[in-house]
Amino acid sequence: MARARGALDREAPLRPATARAHGGTLQIVIVGAGTVGFDLAIQLQQAGHDIGLVEVDEERCAEISAKLDILVVHGPGGSPGVLERAGIAEARILLAVTSVDEVNILACGLAAQYGVPTRIARIRNRELIRDPEHIDLAPLGVTRAINPEGIVVRVIDQIARIPDVVEVFGYHEGEILIARHVLTAGMPIVGRSLVEILGAAGSGRLLSVLLRRGAEVRIPVGSDVLAPGDDVTTLFPRGSLPKYLDLLGLSGRAARKAVIAGDGLTAIQLGEVLSRWIPDVTLVSRDAAHAERAAAQLGRVEVLYGEPTDRDVLHDVNVAGADLFVGAGRDTPQNVMSALLARAEGAGRVLAVSFEPQNNRLFRNIGVDHVISPRRAVNQEIIDIILRGRGALELHLRDMDFQAVQLQAEPGSPITRAPLIETWKDLKGQAIVGAVVHQGRMLVPGGDTRIEAGDDAIVIASPRAARRIQKLFGSR
Repeated sequence: MARARGALDREAPLRPATARAHGGTLQIVIVGAGTVGFDLAIQLQQAGHDIGLVEVDEERCAEISAKLDILVVHGPGGSPGVLERAGIAEARILLAVTSVDEVNILACGLAAQYGVPTRIARIRNRELIRDPEHIDLAPLGVTRAINPEGIVVRVIDQIARIPDVVEVFGYHEGEILIARHVLTAGMPIVGRSLVEILGAAGSGRLLSVLLRRGAEVRIPVGSDVLAPGDDVTTLFPRGSLPKYLDLLGLSGRAARKAVIAGDGLTAIQLGEVLSRWIPDVTLVSRDAAHAERAAAQLGRVEVLYGEPTDRDVLHDVNVAGADLFVGAGRDTPQNVMSALLARAEGAGRVLAVSFEPQNNRLFRNIGVDHVISPRRAVNQEIIDIILRGRGALELHLRDMDFQAVQLQAEPGSPITRAPLIETWKDLKGQAIVGAVVHQGRMLVPGGDTRIEAGDDAIVIASPRAARRIQKLFGSR
C-alpha cells in the first residue's frame, strides 16, 4: 500500500463547489489501474473526492504512487482484504474497470456485502448485458454495467446521424446533445436572427450557446443574425435532432452507404447499429476469423475479408460511393491510414478510432474528420453516471476558450433564490445556462426560469467565470 505526493497537473479551470455529495466528499474505490482506471482516478481526485485505487500489478502501483496523491493498494480486486485496505467499508461508489469481466463482477459482489450503494462494472462480454430480462447482474452485485465498445459505438452513431457536424457531445447518456456546425450559404437559418430561429424551432427546444465569427468567439444574443461562415454551437434534446437538421437544411442528407474497417468487437457492434438506419453497410476485416464471426452475426451487413489499407479492397467495396467511412479496428495507425486512404478515394466523411489521445489533434489536422477516443468516451460515461450534476464532467470545445460543464444546484445556493434574469446578470457574455434538467425533463431556460435545488444545469462558460459560477451553485 502506498500513498504518494503531488498530483498530476491538468488544466481544469471550472471546478465547481458542487463536487461534494450528502454534505461531504465521496469515498470512491477503483479496481483496475489501466488507462480507464488511471484517468478516472485523476478526474475524480481533481473533483475533490477521496480515491482508493486497487491494482494487481506491483510496478503499475509504484508508477501511479509516484504521480498521484491517492491511496494505491497492491493486490487483486477480488480480495476482501485488499478492498478493505482501499477503503471499501466507507465507500459510496465502487468502479470495477479491470480488463477481466469476472474480476469486475466479483468486486461488485463483495462491495455489495460491504454496503456500497453504487457498484459499476466494466463488462465487455455482451452476452452478459444483451438480454437483461434473462441475465440480471444485480443479484451478483452489479448496479450498473458499462460496455466500452457500446459507448464508442454510440459516440460514432451520434456523429454519423448529423451531417457535416464539426463536433458533437452527449450528456445524460446521449439524451442531451451539443452540436457544432459551420454555416454555409443557402442554409435556412442563414440571414435569420436567433430569436426568429428559436420561434421556428417551436417545441423543438433548441438553444444556440456559442458563436464563432472570424477570430471572435462569444455567447450570442437573440438579435444576432447568422451569416455564412459562422461556427454555431447549439444545445438540444436528442428528440429535437430532426428539427435541428431541418433548420440547417440537412434533413435529406442522411447517409446511404457506410464502410467500416475493423477487426474487433467495436466494428461488429457498429455494423449492427449503423445497419438499422443506413441501407448499405459494408465491414472490411483484416482478420479472417473475425470476418467469419461478423458475417455470422450481421445479417444486414456485407462482410469482406481483406486489408482496409489496400486500394484494391477499397475499390471492391466502392468506398468512393460511401457517405461515411469508419476506421474502427484495434490498431490506431491502421485506423487513421485506412480513413485517409478512403478520403483520397472519394469517401464522404471519414472517422477513426484512436487509442493515442496525445495524437488526436495531429490526426484531425492531416485529414481525419472525427477522431474518437475510447478512453475519453468511457471515462466521460462513467463520470456522467456517478457524478451527474456534481460538476465533474467537463467537455472542452475544440479551439474555443469555453467549456461545457454539468452542475447541480445545492439547497440554499444563490442560483435558487431568484430567476436567471437576476442571478445571471453579472455573467452575461461570459457564461450561459444551456439547459436545465428538472425532475428528469430538459428545459431550455429563459430569463424567468428559476432553478430549484436538485436541478441539473448544463453551463457553457469561459474560464474567467469559473469562481462566480461555483458560488452560484454551491451552498457555501
